[in-house]
Amino acid sequence: MKKYVIFAVGCILIVIASIGIFLPILPTTPFVILAAMCFSASSEKTYRLLVKNRFFWTLY
Repeated sequence: MKKYVIFAVGCILIVIASIGIFLPILPTTPFVILAAMCFSASSEKTYRLLVKNRFFWTLY
């Protein structure tokens, strides 16, 4: 049950980070880092998907 909650929080953080790409008020990097922490605690597969994703790495 704990892994599902952490996974859901990570997904919410990714959505907020994606919104932050277009809104200059909202920082993107801290949300992606927090999402990576959540995904590493919940699922190795989603963590690797986030870390290896070209979309987020081209924004930095």
